[in-house]
Amino acid sequence: MLDVGFLSYWFDGFMRGVEDLDAPSRTTLLRACGQACARSYTAQVFREAWERAGGDTVRFLAELATRFPASIYTLVAADTVEVRYDACACDLVQAGWVTSPVLCECAVHNLKANFVAALGTPVAVTLKASLLREGEACLFELRLTETTKVSARTAP
Repeated sequence: MLDVGFLSYWFDGFMRGVEDLDAPSRTTLLRACGQACARSYTAQVFREAWERAGGDTVRFLAELATRFPASIYTLVAADTVEVRYDACACDLVQAGWVTSPVLCECAVHNLKANFVAALGTPVAVTLKASLLREGEACLFELRLTETTKVSARTAP
């Protein structure tokens, strides 16, 4: 059985090391972590939501909202989705093992991996605000590609 005290110390050291990495190395590490997190559970949920929505972006976002009720998915333009978490969705943050705002880059890669798994096409994700960076919520902007964006008549 793992000792919770050990994990607390270990993650503290790990995050100090991550904070000391140069930007490209940190991105490489946190991309791998975010993708692994997505593979552990959420990517499958996103794929199932996309299948249930029958390829309809608006229905897809509504499906996600039912599966993740603490999250808000808003289509703000034909090629842009805003994602808001009013509570940090990271299990490591929720457990108190990680408090560094550097970890928010992991969330960017996680969200990207989830949408790519569902849509099967590249997306771009930008972190706009986060709770660990003293924001009132975690806020992401997701840009869809030409092949996945909704028609202009159904976009807000």
